[in-house]
Amino acid sequence: MGTFETDFTIPNLNADREDLRVSSVVWSGQRQPIAEAIGAGANQKLLVNHPLVYEGQKLIPSITRTLTSKQNLYVYFEVYDPAEQAGTRKPRVVAVVSFYRQGRKAFESAPVELSTLSTTRQGTLPVQFQVPLTTLKPGRYTCQVSVIDETAKKFEFLRAPLVVLP
Repeated sequence: MGTFETDFTIPNLNADREDLRVSSVVWSGQRQPIAEAIGAGANQKLLVNHPLVYEGQKLIPSITRTLTSKQNLYVYFEVYDPAEQAGTRKPRVVAVVSFYRQGRKAFESAPVELSTLSTTRQGTLPVQFQVPLTTLKPGRYTCQVSVIDETAKKFEFLRAPLVVLP
């Protein structure tokens, strides 16, 4: 048995920045019930507020970013301190996931509009996608998440390589 470590970036929220503040992206091909997740035993109460736990399922990050066409791609990241619309006091963030192969767009998800901040982490807007890979041909892709804070007129693009196997 071994371990794997990777950086997860949370931007400096105290610094004055002109760009959109977005965490690193967690790419996954698997969700697992909390009871079955490694290390979940005695820490069930701590997992309730864990950002990778949603509806009793824990997102398991993909180390290799290699999935099969029968799997779903799960994408998770957070937007910090999105601007609030005047009158509604809610953010208006739009996000989309795109797949590129050999310089051409192979697939793009439907845009997701987000306006609900986390109830457990102040100023945090969680963003989640589930994309079925059945329409993609096997091969190497560049997966891109595009995030637009429409109120603040800011955007961010996050990319990672992804391999789809038959």
